[in-house]
Amino acid sequence: MKEWNEAALQQYIDDEIEESLTLEYKAADALEKTDGKKKEITKDVSAMANSAGGVIIYGIAEYTNPDKRHLPEKISPIKRKDFSKETLEQVINNIHPRINDLVIYPVNLSSDPDHID
Repeated sequence: MKEWNEAALQQYIDDEIEESLTLEYKAADALEKTDGKKKEITKDVSAMANSAGGVIIYGIAEYTNPDKRHLPEKISPIKRKDFSKETLEQVINNIHPRINDLVIYPVNLSSDPDHID
């Protein structure tokens, strides 16, 4: 089992690990409490679960430069008070049929005790 921590996330960025069928990056603003963003979360999680499975990392922003499309640029911290693990679980629990073996790993960041990834 992979250990999820700040160093592991930074390694994805440093190694420029490109998105794939089993890996997707989403910046912190993907986790807003609007209906549109919640719908997008369920769509992304469902798509991943219905394909080969894999990992969605919320809190890593991709480059906006077209030459570096699908590459991770930087950590995009999520404020725990704005969007908690429990909130994400509630959104994902709206997916039917229910996704078994789904695991959410909040990663504490050294930048601020309220920041997670």
